[in-house]
Amino acid sequence: MTTRFPFSVTPIAALMLAVTPASVQAQQGPPGPPPAGGQIQLPPGASGGPPPGALTERVLTDAQKIVADLPPPGPGLIPPRPPLPADAVMPTADPRDLQGTWVNNQPLQFRSQRDMYGAPAPYTMAGAKVLARRVNSLKVGKPFINASAVCRPPGPQWQRDLNFPFSIIQNKDHVEVLFEEYHGRWYISLDPQGVKLPTQKQYMGRSIGHWDGGTLVVETSDFKQAIWLDVDGTPLSADGKLIQRMRKVSDGGQMPFLEVVTTIVDPTYYTAPWTIVRTFGWSPHQAVFAEYNCEEQLGDPNVSADAGLVPEPRD
Repeated sequence: MTTRFPFSVTPIAALMLAVTPASVQAQQGPPGPPPAGGQIQLPPGASGGPPPGALTERVLTDAQKIVADLPPPGPGLIPPRPPLPADAVMPTADPRDLQGTWVNNQPLQFRSQRDMYGAPAPYTMAGAKVLARRVNSLKVGKPFINASAVCRPPGPQWQRDLNFPFSIIQNKDHVEVLFEEYHGRWYISLDPQGVKLPTQKQYMGRSIGHWDGGTLVVETSDFKQAIWLDVDGTPLSADGKLIQRMRKVSDGGQMPFLEVVTTIVDPTYYTAPWTIVRTFGWSPHQAVFAEYNCEEQLGDPNVSADAGLVPEPRD
């Protein structure tokens, strides 16, 4: 069994080296290479580039000043990964076929501080106070209990961003994403009229998707409880919504990856929608997941004795 520690406790010692993705060309949309550090830079208005007419300098709001004054997040590192062998299975050429195994190929971001254009996240005062409370709890060594610490699904954003693989399977009616970490499951309905969705709210939310050319657009809402979008606790209220645009990208077959552009919509914690982007490398050799037992880990005195997790105060 693979031993893992709650991500809210300490920086992950197992994360070693940052990855520099190769130059790429999208199957759909404008081309552009992600340079060193994994930052995607594409033409203005494209995925990852500054929108037309964007301001180059911004005056921080009082809420953004609170966030800017917080201790910086830990360094984003990931373990080294071997190159794909010459005979590795590759994704299909069909842009609407996302099936296969993928893993985060960028440095892990402990805290999403800026949008994909480099602007500070547009926090409300309520959102800034929640994040400040969580970050300061880490600073004093008493991190708050979150969903992952008690073996509950932490939400699709957190699950995807971790440095552990996930596999996508799909048919004409639905897409299902299976995660190694927490053995999570993210169900996306492509036919909400023909396929009955759960009537009760889910920890992973209720996700409905449709195809926009070669991009899968997924709207996730109706969360059972408020979730953390990342390790440090960037907040999303239970009434918040995630709009994810997922597309398969390739440099001609050598280093394919999956791009996920996520727009966060949550008037409780943010004054306006804001968008982040992540990429995930093709990883067929990780299709067989490592064993993971969250409940056994929580009962391990070598872990729980050092965790120091405390309940988070209610707003």
